[in-house]
Amino acid sequence: MPSTTMSVNRLELLKFMNSGDLDANGHHTGMTGLIGEPLAVGLILHYLRQKHPDAACVSMKVTTGAKKGPRLDAWIYDGQGKLYQTEIKMWGGNAIGGVYLAPDTSKEKLREIGQRQWHRWIWDQENTKFQEALVQKVLTRMKLPDGYEREKYRVEPLLCLWWLVHPDDTDTSWTTVPLPQDSPLPQESPFKQVHVFSLTRYLMSLTDDVLHLELPLLGQRFAWLDRIFPDPSTT
Repeated sequence: MPSTTMSVNRLELLKFMNSGDLDANGHHTGMTGLIGEPLAVGLILHYLRQKHPDAACVSMKVTTGAKKGPRLDAWIYDGQGKLYQTEIKMWGGNAIGGVYLAPDTSKEKLREIGQRQWHRWIWDQENTKFQEALVQKVLTRMKLPDGYEREKYRVEPLLCLWWLVHPDDTDTSWTTVPLPQDSPLPQESPFKQVHVFSLTRYLMSLTDDVLHLELPLLGQRFAWLDRIFPDPSTT
């Protein structure tokens, strides 16, 4: 699908989303609406391509095939026969339940905060499910994108969160969470596990100040902005 490779300042991004900088107040909702999902996809690809260079975003349209019902945000191919039906939540540090993070926070403190966030806001441990329907929908089986057959690809759910979350006590940005298989309810998820990717934790684990990311749709959005708000010197 159409993508543009762009340079992203890792530290400025973390500052904007997580630091509580007063200059960012009032801009998070608008900015994440414009750049959030392409940015998340770009970071997922950046992570996957460290092991599998052929990882790619297949589509930004993910539905059950019905006109109504749950929608997700992206189909992502891992480069080795697996398709992730992906839900993205770009809640920043200023959101309800969010936390502000200093760039020098220790790994031990990050893990402590991440586990607290996971159990307080994301995962219902007693009922082994996500707390919010807007997140739980990632476990609904989606219709494969055109040209992909279920017999050839293994489909698994991926929840991508901006928030720092640690589903277990490991020091990782990508965690695989097992799902219960003994529920008698027919509407329960058909999946055995769900993958959880924390963008904040991933960005804080990197050392490069500037990342070069493949960002689907963002180039077209910026091109429309240029058309709507042309440079006065060229008109």
